[in-house]
Amino acid sequence: MQYTNTVQQIPQKMQSNAQLGGGLNGKKDAFKDAVDEIRSLNCLISIMQNYNINFKKDNSGYYTNCVFHNDKTPSLRLSDKGNRAIYHCFGCGEQGDIINFICKMENVDNITALRKAYDILGRDLKYNTISDNKVENFKNFIKTNHSTIIRNKETYNLEDIYIYFDEDKKPLYCKIKYKNLLGKKHFITKSLIEMDIGYKYGDHKGFDQCKKVLYNLVEIKKAISKDDWIFFVEGEKDVETLRKINFTATTIYTKKWQNFYDEDLKNAKVIFIGDSGRSGQEFKNFIIEKLKKCCKGLKIIDLPGIEKIGDGKNKDVTDWLESGKTSKELLQIVKKSLNILDKNTLQQDEDGIYKIENEEVKESRRYITNFQIIDVTLYRNEDNNNKIIKLNLKSNHRQSIIEADAASCFSDVKIFRRYLGIDYIFYGEIQDLTKLHQWIINYFIKEDVSIFTKTGIRKINDEYVLVTNKGILKANGDFDATRKAINTIHNIDFANLDILNKYEAEVLSKHLFNFNSKENIYNTLGLGAANMLNTFARDSFMDNLPILQNLGESKSGKSKVLKILMLLFNDTNVGMSLSVSTDFELLKSFDETYLPVFLDDVNISKVSYCKLNFLSNHIRAITQGYENTKVTENLDLQKFAYNASLIISGDEEIQETAVKSRSNIVWYATSDFTRESKESVEFLCNSEEGQKLLRRFSKSLYLRVLNYYINGAFDNEYLVTRFKYDFDERLSLNNSREINTATYTMMGLELIYNTFESLGVEMNKIINLVEASDIIINNLKFNVLEENQNRFKSGYEKILEDINNLIYIPDRKVRLEENVHYKILSNNIHIAFDFKTIYDKLNNYYKQYKNEDEKLLNYNTFIKMISRSAYIADRDPKEHYKAVKIKVLVEDKNGFLDYITKNKMMFILKINEVKKLEMDNIFPIDYNENES
Repeated sequence: MQYTNTVQQIPQKMQSNAQLGGGLNGKKDAFKDAVDEIRSLNCLISIMQNYNINFKKDNSGYYTNCVFHNDKTPSLRLSDKGNRAIYHCFGCGEQGDIINFICKMENVDNITALRKAYDILGRDLKYNTISDNKVENFKNFIKTNHSTIIRNKETYNLEDIYIYFDEDKKPLYCKIKYKNLLGKKHFITKSLIEMDIGYKYGDHKGFDQCKKVLYNLVEIKKAISKDDWIFFVEGEKDVETLRKINFTATTIYTKKWQNFYDEDLKNAKVIFIGDSGRSGQEFKNFIIEKLKKCCKGLKIIDLPGIEKIGDGKNKDVTDWLESGKTSKELLQIVKKSLNILDKNTLQQDEDGIYKIENEEVKESRRYITNFQIIDVTLYRNEDNNNKIIKLNLKSNHRQSIIEADAASCFSDVKIFRRYLGIDYIFYGEIQDLTKLHQWIINYFIKEDVSIFTKTGIRKINDEYVLVTNKGILKANGDFDATRKAINTIHNIDFANLDILNKYEAEVLSKHLFNFNSKENIYNTLGLGAANMLNTFARDSFMDNLPILQNLGESKSGKSKVLKILMLLFNDTNVGMSLSVSTDFELLKSFDETYLPVFLDDVNISKVSYCKLNFLSNHIRAITQGYENTKVTENLDLQKFAYNASLIISGDEEIQETAVKSRSNIVWYATSDFTRESKESVEFLCNSEEGQKLLRRFSKSLYLRVLNYYINGAFDNEYLVTRFKYDFDERLSLNNSREINTATYTMMGLELIYNTFESLGVEMNKIINLVEASDIIINNLKFNVLEENQNRFKSGYEKILEDINNLIYIPDRKVRLEENVHYKILSNNIHIAFDFKTIYDKLNNYYKQYKNEDEKLLNYNTFIKMISRSAYIADRDPKEHYKAVKIKVLVEDKNGFLDYITKNKMMFILKINEVKKLEMDNIFPIDYNENES
């Protein structure tokens, strides 16, 4: 069967140098091969049945009435000759194969008929047709001969070629995109004139006269016929991006709407995605108004996070997908987007949210608010299961964000109106509020964010991570900014922070170990960095971290040192000030983080006794791991745990042995600063480069902690460090707290040492760890132990100090009270103790708070030892064990418990001897022995 192409041929004389395209490249048989694929009898029957032709069958084959003439008696028969099915009418003489039939029925050319046949049969056209070859040849010619152009003395490079086809896949015009090195774009849009061997540009008049169509029109029409959603984007590049992930998309060649588009998009369901920036917003506003008039469904997508890509300007869906987003995420956004043409759901405009009500005569809008919803963010707290919703609302008068409790916000109209305040109005009833609630959940939750109350290194989903107010740092180095904490004790952000290279690490290490004297650097950096291990310390059987006190005169550099430590944790906040922080604020901070609380401005002589007493109690509780209880505004009891560690910067130390023994004290003086150390401080604290290097180094520190100290490694490292540097022998076993301080200080120093080593720094040239351990011990002996460093304390003396610790302990079950368990006698020389009752409290204290290896001295043994000690008032039992009036808890006649004053046998001790022990709770700093 012979075929003739019905496309008009272009005279040879028009094939000038402007002709673009080449020969058929040896593919002249492509059309024939494509026809051969569908020339069977079954294919011909399927095609003809598509035109509502029904067949009958006899012994000679299939027959029917001819469609090409008024056939009253069936005269058209099908036959299969040589594996090619043909039709033949014995009445009018029409005959041909599958392609001839479609050409005759549709009045189209052979190529169009071939495509039509493949479409009807539901097959993919695998072979390039002559027309397809011509398009490819045209593109190849452009790529080869017009890959660059010069405009205004600037070179523009070819980026892509986009062809606009009509419904029959006939090329109409092209849009060729060029870009220069500065990113400036230039487009050439020309009509296409078909040649025997390719295409060439048409003239300006030809482009004006050619029909303007939607890009990717053929696929768009298919999707509309199937009632599928299609994407409308701002450029051809985005259409091709979406096609690669199997989404049907379109655009227009310029920002000018053609009447043809209305017809092409009739009954379409369109998802519009615009570009970011002002021009993108202008195009969006223009297109949306056009689409509203011709489509039956319309969703408008604002891609979340697109403004954070690069500089955020003029970014598109291609940029968004290339930033790491997926087609699955895009589909999820589409699913959660409102169809603004759906009359069966709530809608909104500048006047508010409304629902469409169908009356007998016409549709009407009933507004239920005076505001519209821009977007909504939902915060789910994984620590306490609370949910907070933030509604971004806009009325004709203002725009603001309303924060509400998600659980109660939509439960009652009055509650909802209370959250809205005076600027926003809800007119509806409870059923309208329920619909609004569902509407918001379905379409307006821009972000569903997991949040936490507590920051620091924590175990979440069986994985240790660092939780910050900006995101979560994982052990593999990933920083997830979608999950974050809500407290702002610290400001820690690892977005766009890379690991140091070797050169940068070497620069930082030299400055970090040179900002002061060795003694101050090793003790400050050591215990400072060890605070990163706080979580593991609290989960282990080891003692908790001690307090780091950086002290010194004015302008001694201690505040700069505090800044260095904070940057070592990547904390860009300022430290908390003791003078302006309330006791509750401190307690809340200690509860809500596992990182150190950085406390600045600790001037002992300038704060009240009450505040100083609170701080002392906090220090004991932090190192012992106690809990505290406060009464809330609702008169509920709220528990607070001491999860944090503590780093202090101040002018003078707290003169309490209990506090000093729980600390590593480092004294700074102006004389410690050399010219080189001042340069290092200037670099680390005041230069952008130094601060950035410290923050980036902190990432390596955290990652080492997250990967190295898990699965029991912390306990092992603690014991290895303690015994490797022989701290028990060098500090004496009696000074267990100081041994603990030395161990942690050395662990922190080794953490910094090993982290720098992993970055390529030869740390043995900068610091000798054995020498460092000597310096740490000497600092503890001089600044912490002082003259009492060699004093041995007996078992009963330690029990007396334990009694002192129970005075302010938050746990009421073990707390001791003055005038109930002990009493300072009126002569101010003696103090009486009810050791029998106290021992019941001590037993509970040791069970709950002491390690298993710490055993309470037997009561009878304690009594024998204390009765023969220097602390007892008199060796005569009648003088040191006698009746004292104290408060006793008894049950009255109504069954209620109450205190009454009663004589009780108590042990009498000498105040001046007892005060030589750590008895600061019983005898506060301002206790006056001469007080009556």
